[in-house]
Amino acid sequence: MRRAALPVLAVFLLASACMSGQGTTEEPKDSWSAPPEARSRQNPVEASESSVERGRMLYRGNCYLCHGPEGHGDGPWVEQLPETPSDLTDPEKMRGMSDGEIFWKISRGREQMPAFEKQLSEHQRWDVVNYLRWLGRAPEGSE
Repeated sequence: MRRAALPVLAVFLLASACMSGQGTTEEPKDSWSAPPEARSRQNPVEASESSVERGRMLYRGNCYLCHGPEGHGDGPWVEQLPETPSDLTDPEKMRGMSDGEIFWKISRGREQMPAFEKQLSEHQRWDVVNYLRWLGRAPEGSE
């Protein structure tokens, strides 16, 4: 009789923990913030024309399918994704992130976005940051 009660008790405890939100560290879906040390990290790669071009080529090979040709989150795979990828051209959103935060997000990934920490070198990831800054620039005459 006691043995039969143990599985029921285990299921009850697990369900209680899940319903109360304990044991989960998932942040809200619309929130994705880098830790303070990542946000304060400085970009060591000058945003030169050559860095932006290297970043563009890396973007084309690694980000285009989801984020689209111009970074609007409208890539050819968007229909198969559970959530629409971020619009990387939104000036307000891009201004709200430091280079270090963008670098951290590229490196770590989250949910449907893969981590590129092992696929791209540190320098390559900074080149992508520089390209994303170029993509998210405000149109001339808008400021």
